Amino acid sequence: MILTDSQQWVNLYDTIKEESRKSEEKHVHIYVSAADADSVCALRILESLLQNDLVPHGWTAVSRYQEVIEDFLATYDEEDPVTRFVVLINCGSSEDVGSLLGLAQRPNICVVIVDSHRPIMHLSNDGDTSSQIFVLMDSEAEGITSDDIPHAYDGDGEDSEDDGDHDNDSEQENDDENERGGRRRRLEDGTYASDQDQDSPRTNRAARRRERKLRDDARATYYSQGVHYGKPSACLLYDLAYHLQQDSSYMLWLALVGLTDHLVHGRVDGSKYDEYYLRYESHVAAGGHLDEAQAVEPVDGDGGTGSPPAPTCRIAPQDDFRFGLLREWTLWDAMAHSPYVASRLQTYTEKGRERLEFLLIKMGIPLREARGLYALDMKPLYKAKLEEQLALHGVSYGLGDAIFKSFQLQDGYSRCVMAVDVVHAATALLESGAVRRPRESSAGSTSTEDDTPNALGDHRDRFWRCWNALSWRDDDGELRRGIELAKKVQRALVADGGSVVVQRLYHNFRQFRIFDLSDHQLTNRALLAHPMTLQRMAAFFQEQHLHQSQNNRRKPLVLVGTKDPLNGRCLVVGYQVTAPGQGNRLGAAFEAAAEEVGAQAWHDLFDTSIMEIAGEDVERFKAELLRVASELL
Repeated sequence: MILTDSQQWVNLYDTIKEESRKSEEKHVHIYVSAADADSVCALRILESLLQNDLVPHGWTAVSRYQEVIEDFLATYDEEDPVTRFVVLINCGSSEDVGSLLGLAQRPNICVVIVDSHRPIMHLSNDGDTSSQIFVLMDSEAEGITSDDIPHAYDGDGEDSEDDGDHDNDSEQENDDENERGGRRRRLEDGTYASDQDQDSPRTNRAARRRERKLRDDARATYYSQGVHYGKPSACLLYDLAYHLQQDSSYMLWLALVGLTDHLVHGRVDGSKYDEYYLRYESHVAAGGHLDEAQAVEPVDGDGGTGSPPAPTCRIAPQDDFRFGLLREWTLWDAMAHSPYVASRLQTYTEKGRERLEFLLIKMGIPLREARGLYALDMKPLYKAKLEEQLALHGVSYGLGDAIFKSFQLQDGYSRCVMAVDVVHAATALLESGAVRRPRESSAGSTSTEDDTPNALGDHRDRFWRCWNALSWRDDDGELRRGIELAKKVQRALVADGGSVVVQRLYHNFRQFRIFDLSDHQLTNRALLAHPMTLQRMAAFFQEQHLHQSQNNRRKPLVLVGTKDPLNGRCLVVGYQVTAPGQGNRLGAAFEAAAEEVGAQAWHDLFDTSIMEIAGEDVERFKAELLRVASELL
């Protein structure tokens, strides 16, 4: 069941709350994707709601469906009579969770899906598990209703009977039509039918076949769109909190970070982002953006009135630049190591860096100022003119859309951080965060973190680090560590990505362009061997080709990542700019190609446009993908 109305969301939440009060057991368990910042933000919002209402719950960070299945089957027995709720955050839309989790054998389990991945792999219409699965969706924001989403497959047994009878019906149709006499009556659609046939089994079967064809056509249209994205899960859960009248400025900030995460990783286009921005800017302007410390109470008898409450944290609209981390870096580094700027100026080459220098000179910003820390060393005069001068001179360099509307968090007088920078930091921690374990330094002292490239923790360890980085005030220094790690990722992406472009390690086909790095040794492999980073690299390659060639067509792009030295697998990422009604179709092509050649492939990640494949099968997979793509793209 897809719930598109806010009142339906509230009713479902109230049901969960009421069921939890029947005992002290944990009736709610949350599985949350460990892939992106939006998921972490969404979990923090939901957990705040559950804590406010004293609902016992637990959660598990997962990286693929197999982890969900194994933990779920080990946790929930088939014979348990107690009603329990399982929430899937960004890890439930792309599979039929009813069959995946065996819900037909567990009628006491209700699954709530909060997931921005589209299309929604909806239930079959057999009714066995339809009352156990609830999908939260904002139909107004996505411009689609639940009626527009067809069942992923039919469970109607009568359809199979219709198929068996179809041939016999066809053979006898003409003879029967000639034999049938009697009066014929004109129908509303202008056709004629015999009175004798109105209630005949043959007519009923024909009507069912027509209905099935309509369903098949609707299903083909919906699922042929390919992978696209709906409203960020953090925004959806903030809306739930708002309708429950439990929203807070902290939740609002998390929703804004989730929205920005979608923008940074190309999951929302500019017009839809602007629509979301205006909506949440109204929440900021309404006053929910200000947290205040408690007023100091006057001492009895002193006649004082107490000091007024002091603002501690404030969310404010703020224009930002598409070259992220500016306020944490130098202007030069932020631009030179930004995929956005590098794809247009080729700053991974000496000539490109000279072009950047010339642009800064035209903007009236001395290189000495540009190479100093933006927040501490750059003079206010040059900061003030940056936006105006970039808008004036950036167009001729392809930087006409370098400025966009965003938000910042002003935490008292101690710090000010942009939503974009938080996204970069959170993503870096999720994908490349080092193991938090004691190690001995060269001086013999003990450090709590190993920053070596190969000292990666598992996804749960990295999830916790990101969780801490998104804390309202006390982040244990994780946000700062995440920002420093994000700088390394930015440098690596432009340096190694630029090297791939210069060496022309790609093949250009009619349907798509493919970059195969499976046998290529990247200097920063450990930083660039993760799904979200590879998606950004694929976007960088596509933008670079668009701005450096005469062809302005954005072809779908396939990026085969480097081989993992531990398991010999390669990540394969399909990147395609999406538009309304047109998503990323490469995921279906990946699955079909891998199955056709019998490749060892793992397609159980939450985003179906990303898969893993055995390194030795890459060549056969690419050859088959070229054939399959001609049919699917």
